Amino acid sequence: MSVIQLSVTQLKARLCWFYLIFLFPVLPANASIPLANYFNDTWSTQDGLPHNSINAIAQTTDGYLWFATWEGVARYNGREFRFYERSDKTGIVDSGTRALVSDDQNGLWVAGARGGITYHKDTKWYPQPVAKNMVNHVLKDSEGGLWIATEGLGVFHRPHSINQGQQDSESWYLENTSAYRLLEDKQSQIWAATEKGLFRLDKNASHTPSTNKKYEDVFKQNGLPEKRVYSVIELKNGSLLIATDKGAYVLKNGRVSLLHSELINEAISALMEDEEGSLWLGTINKGVFKFHDGEIENLNAEQGLPNNRVLSMLQDIEGSIWIGTNGGLLRLRSAPFTTFTSERQLVGDYVRSVISLDNDTVLAGSSEGLSLIKNNKAQPALDNSATKLSVLSFAKRNQGGAWVGTYLNGLKYWQDNQLFDYLDQNSGLPNNEVRAILEDNQGNLWIGTTNGLVKRDTEGHYQVLGREQGLPDEYIMALARDNRGQLWVGTGVGVAVLNDNGLQNIPIQSQEGAAYAFGFWIEPGFVWITTDRGLIRYRQRDGQLKLIGRSAGLPIDKLFQVVYDGDDGLWLTSNRGIWRISYESAHAVADGKQQTIAFEHFAEDDGLASAQANGGSNPAATSTDNGKVWFATAKGVSTIDSALASQKTALRLPIVIESVSIDGHNIDFTEHNELPASTNRVTINFAGLGYVMSSRIEYRTKLLGFKSDWALRGKNTVAEYTNLAPGDYKFVVSARYPYSDWHNADQIIEFRVLPHFWQRLRVQVAFVLLVIILMVGLMYWRLHSLKQSEVRLKAIIEKQTHTLRQTSEDFQRQANEDELTKLPNRRAFDRLLKEKFEQAKQNNTSLVMVIMDIDHFKKINDNYSHLVGDKVIQALGNELLQLSAPDVHVARWGGEEFTMIIEGLEAEKAFDYCDSIRQRIASIDHSHLSNTLKMTVSMGVAFAHQVGHYEDLIRLADQALYQAKNDGRNCVQLWRTQKNNNRT
Repeated sequence: MSVIQLSVTQLKARLCWFYLIFLFPVLPANASIPLANYFNDTWSTQDGLPHNSINAIAQTTDGYLWFATWEGVARYNGREFRFYERSDKTGIVDSGTRALVSDDQNGLWVAGARGGITYHKDTKWYPQPVAKNMVNHVLKDSEGGLWIATEGLGVFHRPHSINQGQQDSESWYLENTSAYRLLEDKQSQIWAATEKGLFRLDKNASHTPSTNKKYEDVFKQNGLPEKRVYSVIELKNGSLLIATDKGAYVLKNGRVSLLHSELINEAISALMEDEEGSLWLGTINKGVFKFHDGEIENLNAEQGLPNNRVLSMLQDIEGSIWIGTNGGLLRLRSAPFTTFTSERQLVGDYVRSVISLDNDTVLAGSSEGLSLIKNNKAQPALDNSATKLSVLSFAKRNQGGAWVGTYLNGLKYWQDNQLFDYLDQNSGLPNNEVRAILEDNQGNLWIGTTNGLVKRDTEGHYQVLGREQGLPDEYIMALARDNRGQLWVGTGVGVAVLNDNGLQNIPIQSQEGAAYAFGFWIEPGFVWITTDRGLIRYRQRDGQLKLIGRSAGLPIDKLFQVVYDGDDGLWLTSNRGIWRISYESAHAVADGKQQTIAFEHFAEDDGLASAQANGGSNPAATSTDNGKVWFATAKGVSTIDSALASQKTALRLPIVIESVSIDGHNIDFTEHNELPASTNRVTINFAGLGYVMSSRIEYRTKLLGFKSDWALRGKNTVAEYTNLAPGDYKFVVSARYPYSDWHNADQIIEFRVLPHFWQRLRVQVAFVLLVIILMVGLMYWRLHSLKQSEVRLKAIIEKQTHTLRQTSEDFQRQANEDELTKLPNRRAFDRLLKEKFEQAKQNNTSLVMVIMDIDHFKKINDNYSHLVGDKVIQALGNELLQLSAPDVHVARWGGEEFTMIIEGLEAEKAFDYCDSIRQRIASIDHSHLSNTLKMTVSMGVAFAHQVGHYEDLIRLADQALYQAKNDGRNCVQLWRTQKNNNRT
């Protein structure tokens, strides 16, 4: 029986391709995603690949991705690569791998250098007979036969009944040529791409008569010159796409035609048709061409491809495009966000403000100028593209166009691709930095600067509002008009609202100390404010403020802009990405009907070129009537279709059990389901095979028979269980992407832990009866023995208690006392210094720290012996011990270093006090040791008021000691922050 056995449900599930695309665009018929809209990721040997040449790519039905390289096969689970190299177990005879071909039975054919061919299925390897030369491709046809394309030798066929070692039944169809790829079409015809052209092979032809025609030259039949054919695939419409060294061709109804004239001189090395019907053509030196509806796009090394030589391509079950090159691996995937950067003709990447002009047009302002994004294309917004300015803010202009606030050039307005000067510091503005603009229905223009709010009426009169007029701060970041005609002003210190009664401050500080008001969104009856403490809702009928922040489950404080998408979505921008919450849920939390709020978080993995969304000027985000939301970021303008953002699939995320180990030894969990009774630890490794956001997949597990509750694993992919009781168990794992629903678990492994013989029921019953009999017999003897032992035991306990108490006291003394000098040691001193330092800080009293060092102590040891050196240390210790007092604490720091703590000694008296000690030490008579022996010390002094932590006090005293040594020793050095800081 198997130790761990996959359930029937799980086995069936492995045959299905389950995936979750967190936010995958729904495209109209015949639509194709532009190359610029793909989000790319790359891998190389620095990221775990065994080699940078990706010769082939395959995906098995369990979800694993496989990559063939010159250093073996790499299997990828979204987190890490596992290598399969040359070994007898795998049947790989050389690490150089050329071909990977998957089937619908979760199998994978692997072939390559030295003719090695092997088949992998589930966890097993099935080595095949070795071919005579390097294998470029293999094909298992509909009848079970195996076709092998070799380098230099041609193509041969093996019947499905061939066994290991029986190579005499091989049939050669093409000889003395290099064959690169094989294909069986829907009509069961076999095609071979070779260096001499494309050949159709007759698999029914007998191999005995040499005159039999086994193949047809397709190019020759069509009157075309011989071409090297690298690959051939069958398209959805039944035609064949052919990759040659001189362009791509289509074979349909027996006729060959050129795919596109622009590709006629390109050497096409790899082919693929994606789910949209677009054709992908990898080249030898021009990267990748994408062909759709007669239009061609190119992706090369300048746009992020690791290398322009393309070797392989694959579209995985999530719709991502994988491209293998000579320089590494590239993945293109459709992300929920599309980002416009300077690479897509945006004027500058650092974008601070965006404003929608209509459903198809957005004006973007960056640190380098103005851009228009119209009909999904970015372009300069000015006819004079040489105009450079740093843009901060926008507002719609009643007379058409838009107001433009700048960083250095005041207020301008844009109209008809022209930029016009309007106001600056020379004509009435407090300064030229304009961070917010609003033109109201009466034509009044409100201009928010960093030195106050300016009102300019229709007659050209100016009024500047600042703190004196009631604003909480003059640094204006946001302006908005509510449905009551009130003007809302966001500043760096709070919020004010201006109405007929003047300025009124809104106490947002009551919401966990909120201060910065970065943006507003107004709806009838409510004002939403983004602050440095989260999102605040202001209810106009009663002035109630409610914060939706960390206490409600949001993992971030500082939010820059809030935008409503018209479909229950509130979009929040921050320095750490973009967040989406439910409009209805936000009101529910603010009304106290709901405690926490669910959210979705978007960052670089979702198509943002930078997760840093900018704020501090307005508008930093905007929406259009067609549901698109646009965001200003530190690297371009990002946009998302809010309608698509709410479309989530419920398809399962593929999960695999990668390994099971028992007490550190891996086992084949498909063959065993009984664990020995001696099992102490069961370790199960698993993985969710989602590649779009693999690093963000979260897991939960439960082991039925042990606990019925789910155990949250976070991003950990290992479950470990120790000391499991005998019994039957089922292990279940479930996965999800962050903030989404958990997928129903479909991975179950079952196993049984066998009992020891003494854990069996009959053995346990017999053992219990025997124990009861013995206990009754022993009870009487035990009672008698206990009475006799009681007195003796009490005496022993009393003696041992006395001994332990004495030993404890000795240990305590040794732990805190220096053995040589009987002074406190460094451990005791550190503890005391921390205590005295905190008291000095709390009571605002003085505290002096002194570190002293015996000068030239090494010479004393060298000249008089280490024994004399110890006597000198003892003498100094005795001298310092005499100084000990309630406010003076001395200790041996270690070696020839000693320390002192002096409480209550003012800084100006410290030097004289320490210097008197220095002189006293210098006068110690050592004639009983040697007539020539003299001892002096150097001192470093620091004060508690100079630092904020006791460890820093030690550091300063040590630095002062170091300076004293540099100054010639036998002196006292006070630590000073200025020059002339030593006194001797």
